[in-house]
Amino acid sequence: MAEEIKESVEQDVQEQASTPDTEQSTEKTFTQAEMDEIIQQRLKKAEKSYARKMQEQLDEAEKLRQMNAEQKAEYEKEKQEAEIADLRAQLNRNALEKEASKLLSETGIVADDEILSFVVKEDAEGTQEAINRFSSLVNDMADKKVSEMLRGNTPKKIEGNLKTSMTEEEFRQLSYTEQATLYQENPELYAQLSK
Repeated sequence: MAEEIKESVEQDVQEQASTPDTEQSTEKTFTQAEMDEIIQQRLKKAEKSYARKMQEQLDEAEKLRQMNAEQKAEYEKEKQEAEIADLRAQLNRNALEKEASKLLSETGIVADDEILSFVVKEDAEGTQEAINRFSSLVNDMADKKVSEMLRGNTPKKIEGNLKTSMTEEEFRQLSYTEQATLYQENPELYAQLSK
């Protein structure tokens, strides 16, 4: 008995080993040369980016070196003012996005980043106007879609396939649904035939 089990297990293992895998991998495989080329391209891109940043810093340092103390102070002040203006603009935009999101939700529109980028303008008045136009556009499109779906002909009342007179044999051949329909449409005939 033990030998039979051992032999059947060995046969199963041999069969599994001899059958090729039918699963094929859909993932792309790369050769070493292709990987080296991809890595080289990415390294070149990173080097160019780094070189550009370094050149900008060197240009900035050279510019500052050529300036006297008063010019340096003026330049730093302009740089700080520009940075402050950018931060204020960003804060203003964030506040407008928050308000726009609130206004859109009041009109029943869920605002994602794409919608907000469409409706948020430089100031509150422009943003409000864009929200009004956008919400009216969405509502008009929704109304058109609903009316399009509701458009059509009113279904006509189809007279049942049931006759106003039939034999008891015909009545017995009707399904329960048809018998129920006959009961609703012609209770007198139903009573007469169901005896």
